[in-house]
Amino acid sequence: MLIVGSGPGGALLAHSLAGSGLDVVILEAGPPVGVDDFRDDIGSTISQWFWEGGMRTTRGNVLMPTLQGRVLGGGSVFNSAICMRATPTALNHWAEAHGLGQLADGRLDEHYAAIENFLGIRRVEAAVQGRRNELFREGCENLGWSVEAMPRAEQGCTGSARCMLGCRSDAKQSVDKRPIASHLRAGGRVFTSVQVDQVLFDGTRARGVSGHAIDPDTHVKTHPVRITADTVVISGGAINTPRILRASGVTDPAVGDNLRFHPSCFVVGVFDEEVNPWNGATQGYQTLDFQDQGIKIESLWGTPGVIAMRFPTSGKQFKRTLAKYPRTAVFDAWISNDGSKGRVGSLPGDRADIVWDLGVADVRRLQEANALVAELFASSGATQVMHGIHGLPEVMDPLEAAYEIRKAELKPGDLPTGSNHVYGTMAMGDNPRTHGTDVDGRVHGRESLYVCDTSLFPESPGVNPQHTAMALARRMAAHLIERAPRATGTHLQARPADKVKGNPMIRLVSQDAG
Repeated sequence: MLIVGSGPGGALLAHSLAGSGLDVVILEAGPPVGVDDFRDDIGSTISQWFWEGGMRTTRGNVLMPTLQGRVLGGGSVFNSAICMRATPTALNHWAEAHGLGQLADGRLDEHYAAIENFLGIRRVEAAVQGRRNELFREGCENLGWSVEAMPRAEQGCTGSARCMLGCRSDAKQSVDKRPIASHLRAGGRVFTSVQVDQVLFDGTRARGVSGHAIDPDTHVKTHPVRITADTVVISGGAINTPRILRASGVTDPAVGDNLRFHPSCFVVGVFDEEVNPWNGATQGYQTLDFQDQGIKIESLWGTPGVIAMRFPTSGKQFKRTLAKYPRTAVFDAWISNDGSKGRVGSLPGDRADIVWDLGVADVRRLQEANALVAELFASSGATQVMHGIHGLPEVMDPLEAAYEIRKAELKPGDLPTGSNHVYGTMAMGDNPRTHGTDVDGRVHGRESLYVCDTSLFPESPGVNPQHTAMALARRMAAHLIERAPRATGTHLQARPADKVKGNPMIRLVSQDAG
């Protein structure tokens, strides 16, 4: 069996298949990275370890940045490790609207629980929250909002607020660690710096993949690679998975359609007291009080380069604002994208074509999210906020900002937004005309070809997506163990010039990894 991609879905699938008797190989387009590779500079981190050098954006009525990790472990290496179960409301809606009754009524609970135990998912400890996160908690309590510590996959967090640069304390349980390690211990193999371009078919049956070795420093394609397998699982993420399938001749209308995001906003607040915001967990607290409106509000921290995007840009004013840096905090919110869709394709030069419009209902929802965050800053004791919304003053009193944001006539391009939660482009469902896969992740109209990543989600899970991607992977493993052929296994094959096993650009990850 061949798994293309090593993010949360692919890695957890491989772990769940460990010991099944299947010959399982993971291919990853990026290299393995670790503590010694992580850097303090967000620019070099993004340019080196993310797809398209971190320059992926949507086109449409908004220009929205989106980041996908291009390393062993995918985005889990650089995200905040938040792991939450999809809301029962979301899963029941999936059942009613998309024919996915097998996922509703608690039927994923055993998979969630097993993953929580395996990865050690737990709430952020008070000792590593830091003043920035505590201000968020205090503000929620002052407003009468419920507030809870984030559930994260980590063991031994030191509260260094560097999640998006890679965990220097090696505490984050990103999936390049334990899931990949268990896969290797069971005899599985992982080859990095191999980019898959196409799935190979014999009629409608998937028989392997073709692609290239990738120089991990320059990202230049070098030698061709061809791998045969009885079963192929594409776990490239909601952007790359449909592009691989369409390049392979799987051009059904649902492939790459139904592109969804969780569009987000963040606001910088300035306090009279010293916050020292670089101390504390990157994301420590959240409030779920507005989930019925499709809004989730969280505490956040980033690097100075990220936060500077909200600072006024004129020279002297920027210097004055920068002096306030030790007294700042960041709170963010994202919305569930119920009113916006798009499509993924490919552009010349091996770049993704991501077409997506922010719908009117989601403009209003994002507008309200910004206003709620401004109110939260007021309740937390902030004296100023910087929101980045076009047409409003750059620096405002928090309550004034909340009022002005709500009454403003805002267009999609007026609201700065971004999203690294991407899903929907190979949606599960019972209608092949509108869904790319069935409830087991099998591609409609194809044999021995599956998808295992967030592209399976037909709509928002209502929470951060990676835990549900892993739960679906664990569920898929049982299906594959039962049905996958074992006669010929997975084989690395290449012409003599390919030198797949001996190519210095391709690294076979050892069983000591993780």
